[in-house]
Amino acid sequence: MSSFRPLLLPAMAVLGLSACSSETSTTASSSSTTIERNIMSANSEKLGTLTLKDLGMGGTAVTVSVSGISEGSHAMHFHETGLCEGPDFKSAGGHYNPTNRAHGKKMADGPHAGDMMNIMVDADLNGQVSFVNERVSINGDHGLPAIFDQDGTALILHEKADDYASQPSGAAGARIGCALLKG
Repeated sequence: MSSFRPLLLPAMAVLGLSACSSETSTTASSSSTTIERNIMSANSEKLGTLTLKDLGMGGTAVTVSVSGISEGSHAMHFHETGLCEGPDFKSAGGHYNPTNRAHGKKMADGPHAGDMMNIMVDADLNGQVSFVNERVSINGDHGLPAIFDQDGTALILHEKADDYASQPSGAAGARIGCALLKG
């Protein structure tokens, strides 16, 4: 089974953009949970939105929308601790890796549960990507590791692309944005 599957749902069915810089939402039904969090810079500026949708045993649908960051490819990873303290977001720790795998989908013993696709930002400084991370669940259901574990996790947006092979973090450069994933 593929580590990353493009999400073929219409983007607006998954996204519900928030106008407030720190507002987030959670909705739940008997069959699914949807979480929305803002991706913030170290200067508390909103860079974009992260939306997560529980897909049961299929993992978690991930949609990221960003604006105002540099053109090009940027890495995104779930990191192990639910903290987003500036200026460098190192408070979020390393990549979320509860199964002790190598970093990167190009590695025979990879990827980490927190490894994800790069997001491409266009010349207008906007980017959006939707895919499925089949290695995590929102609450630890379905035998998959929980993003919302005891100390939470964080989505980190990096300044450069992930090469999907360099250890331990894909040569992705500085951490430029953070979305807190904690209950």
